Amino acid sequence: MIILVVLLSVTGFLISAYIPLPLWKTSLIMFSLAWIGQFWGHKIEGKKPSFLKDIQFLLIGPVWLLSFIYKKLGITYTVNKSFPKY
Repeated sequence: MIILVVLLSVTGFLISAYIPLPLWKTSLIMFSLAWIGQFWGHKIEGKKPSFLKDIQFLLIGPVWLLSFIYKKLGITYTVNKSFPKY
């Protein structure tokens, strides 16, 4: 994960250094290319993305990433017991 963050940071820096675009445009281009790459990977894999079936799956990724970061940083959190289970 750290390698990916470093690679994306270096790529963003190089793009912004050689292409005279504002940072937000560079970020938007990289974000769009990442989504295109995801869909291309799903096409190669032969599986549709899960979030196309249910929007709940679109939120699972960021929540999982936050829980992973919290564990690495030693941050504890509690889960609401009244939250419905499916």
